[in-house]
Amino acid sequence: MFSWFLKFGVLSAKFTQSIIVPLVKVKCGDLSDVENYRAIMISNAITKVFEFVLFDKLTSSSYVDEYQFGFKARHSTGLCTNVLKRTTDYYTERGSYVFCSFVDFSKAFDRVNCWKLFNKLLDDNVAYDVVKLFSFWYSNQSVSVRWQNMQSESFGIQNGTRQGSILSPFLFMRYIREVLSDIINSNIGCNIGGYMVNILAYADDLVLLAPSWRALQQLLDKLQVTASDIDMCCNSKKTVYMIFIPKCRSKTVAYQFPNFTIISP
Repeated sequence: MFSWFLKFGVLSAKFTQSIIVPLVKVKCGDLSDVENYRAIMISNAITKVFEFVLFDKLTSSSYVDEYQFGFKARHSTGLCTNVLKRTTDYYTERGSYVFCSFVDFSKAFDRVNCWKLFNKLLDDNVAYDVVKLFSFWYSNQSVSVRWQNMQSESFGIQNGTRQGSILSPFLFMRYIREVLSDIINSNIGCNIGGYMVNILAYADDLVLLAPSWRALQQLLDKLQVTASDIDMCCNSKKTVYMIFIPKCRSKTVAYQFPNFTIISP
């Protein structure tokens, strides 16, 4: 059956249907606020089996993936934090500041433009029949919402990676690869032994690192431009920055700096 799906580029209706179950993020918060809910998507078991089959057909790698710590074997938030800590220690022990910005994207997984994603897969020489199947899958996916004992009518979804899908983490990391690449290749920010450490990513959570205020602002400006090219936007309300001062206090030139600017749509 899976071979026929790949041969003809179509799926049966059961594979394109899912159920969304909203979960409250903050139970003591405003239950009438849509932003206070996290959508969990449930698919049938055979769909996940098929995704495991397709996963082996998705081969794509780049040096940029070294900066991505999310959804990877033998990687974790702890490892990402350790790299961040070692980088800041390297600079502060040598009398330098480190300016960090912890960037949050608004609805990152939901904003993925499927057609731009498929073009990236084709650029990676992923088999045409696999990309064709993805285009059918994402063009015809339908979901319904289950709330307590009620279930809504089905409706279509055109953008975003499939919530709860085994393939979604890989697809998302591939989607934002060029964003990381543009920051790394800018040669702006922290550098240790000729190795740029100006961005670290854990899935959609990014941290930018630079030894000066101006350098970090330049990275933020570049990030906004490259992210907008793939329909991503930074959430200024959740994006924060942190300043690490030199450990030798005699090399501290200031404790306060101008605010960084980041423009939300």
